[in-house]
Amino acid sequence: MAGGVSRPSRAATGRGLLPALVLALTAAAPAWAADTFDLHHFWDQRCEECHGHAGRFAHTFLSVEGDRLVGRHHRDDLMRFLGNHGVPAARVKPIYDMLLAQARTAGQFATTCGGCHDSAAGLVRDSLEMRDGVLHGRETGRPVAEFMKRHARLKPDEVPFFVDLLVRIEGEVRSPY
Repeated sequence: MAGGVSRPSRAATGRGLLPALVLALTAAAPAWAADTFDLHHFWDQRCEECHGHAGRFAHTFLSVEGDRLVGRHHRDDLMRFLGNHGVPAARVKPIYDMLLAQARTAGQFATTCGGCHDSAAGLVRDSLEMRDGVLHGRETGRPVAEFMKRHARLKPDEVPFFVDLLVRIEGEVRSPY
């Protein structure tokens, strides 16, 4: 302490805050988080501020032509555009596939489930898990397909769509990419 003046700690100045926050979040993360990547969280952190929710973005600004996802302005090679627009190379195809799937669903989750569930990704993260290839409620242990038969007045022919949607999203929030 030269001249009787003390320096504030790194934590007090904010310079040590990020490493401490990363350490705290890592310690609190579920076991599956260590070897997976959450594509929806990536979108929320990197893209949402400018482009909004990924599903609404896909429904509003993207379209499906055959098996191809196209943008209004980037029709020829949307994957190349994503790579040039801040998506790391290893994440381009998974993000593209996520947006393609969302463009194909036309917002059924938001319309049917949005009154109670904020987002499908949040529901999956907080309440569901894959066990032996079957999606289950984390707390109840019940298979989602069974639970959905008596949930939210869904018609029997709607249940497979929503189960498939939640299984897909489980693969996106716990993506191996």
